[in-house]
Formats: sequence, C-alpha cells, structure tokens
Amino acid sequence: MRLRPLTYIYPKVMMPLAGKPILEYTIDYLKAYGIDELVLCVAHLRNRIKEYFGDGGDFGIRISYAEAEQPLGTAGQLATARKHFPETFIAMNGDILTSINLNSLMETHKSSGNIATISLRKFSAELPYGCVELDGKMRLTSFREKPEMTYLANAGLYVFNPRVFDYIKTQTGRVDLERDVFPKMILSGETVAGYREDSYWAHIGTVVDLETLDKEMVLKNGGCQAQLQPQQDNSGKPNSKPRSLGLPELMAEALSALPKTN
Repeated sequence: MRLRPLTYIYPKVMMPLAGKPILEYTIDYLKAYGIDELVLCVAHLRNRIKEYFGDGGDFGIRISYAEAEQPLGTAGQLATARKHFPETFIAMNGDILTSINLNSLMETHKSSGNIATISLRKFSAELPYGCVELDGKMRLTSFREKPEMTYLANAGLYVFNPRVFDYIKTQTGRVDLERDVFPKMILSGETVAGYREDSYWAHIGTVVDLETLDKEMVLKNGGCQAQLQPQQDNSGKPNSKPRSLGLPELMAEALSALPKTN
C-alpha cells in the first residue's frame, strides 16, 4: 500500500535510486563480500526482475529464481528456495540498503551455534499521543506528551541454519518470519540471537523514503542520474536491458496506468 501506485507496475526491489534499481545496489553490496551466487525469491511482477537481471551474467553473479504465483509472506517466500540451501546461508530483505559487515555477521553466527542470527539496529520513534501512567486509584502519576521511544529493531538481514525451514509451515497460507516463525522458534527453545553494529541502514517503505534515498544517491553520484542499465559484460558487448528510468518518470508511468474514473 505504502509504495502504490508505483508497485502497480514495478515490484519494490526494482524501484529506482539515482536511476538504478534497489536490487542492483544489493547485488553490488553482496559481491563486495565475495558472494557469487544469489537466489531471488520472487512473486509479484517477477518477470520485471527476471527480464532485467536474467541469470546475473551482466552483473558478475549467478542468479537463480525461486518463484511463487502470489506473495506468500517473508517466510513463505523463503521456503520456496529451500532446495538451494543445504548449509548455513544469508537471507536479506529486498527493500533495505545497508553497510553491515557480512563477514562479522557470519562469524558471529557460526561461533555461537545459533539456528538464526538477526541483525539489529537502534530505532527511535515519537509516539503520536501523550502517554500517562496511573496508580491503583486511577490518579495520574506521570504525563509525557508524545514521548520518544528507543528500541532495538529488526534490520532485515539474517544468517540461518537450514533447520529454520522446519518452522515454516506453508499449508496455512501466508507465513511471515517476523510474526510467525521467530516467535515460534523462541518459544520452542531454539537459540535465536541478535547482532548489532553501527552501520548505514535505510528502508524503502514509502514513497517519501524512496524520494529521500533517490536524492541521496544522486548526490553520491556527483549530482548525476545513473542509468538504469547494467554494465557491459566482460566481452564489452552492449546489453539490451530495459530503458533507463528515474523516479519522476516511474511515478508518471504509474499514474498513467491507474484506472480512469468518471
């Protein structure tokens, strides 16, 4: 809902930042740590992703696809890729950008014996209303107007042992890691641990988030819009990927695709 109408025509991971899809930044990030194989769990408008990234050859990485006909939730989508992960693996949400040290995250997981290690970040948010506390006689003992709460939040980057799949039951429909799997694992006594580090982190959850990050990436590129095109392959052969697309053009295209009302 929060990225509509943009997601009517492009999946979230294809949202452009400085003319380059979010997923391409993620691939660059993973490659920097020597990761050379990637499984993309795709459903909504998945052909947009497959047509652009293909088998990953243009991007210096091998890409496989675990496909679903409809969104299955974060855990349900992960379950479609089960056959690809016989050993410990990294999983990452497609709508974040981060500089978390993957080597350190993986080493922490392996040395701890966890079934799952969840990256965390400190998050602060102002509550929209005044908060009160009462004593037993309903008398106010404190009043704080729109206080700011600080807590540790899920950063959307994980290391899992394959046993995590034992806790993903897809027969009931949509299944989420956050609402269903993690609470079940903790109640079952599994070791689920957190990993913290001070690092860059951004989430693309709303159009405002996207506009803010788009401007940030343009500035990092020296004020220039990157082209929404992969680099040439090793042979220097020009690619034939989708046209370049900036955020204003995407918004205009999305709005024009909306049903007309009288």
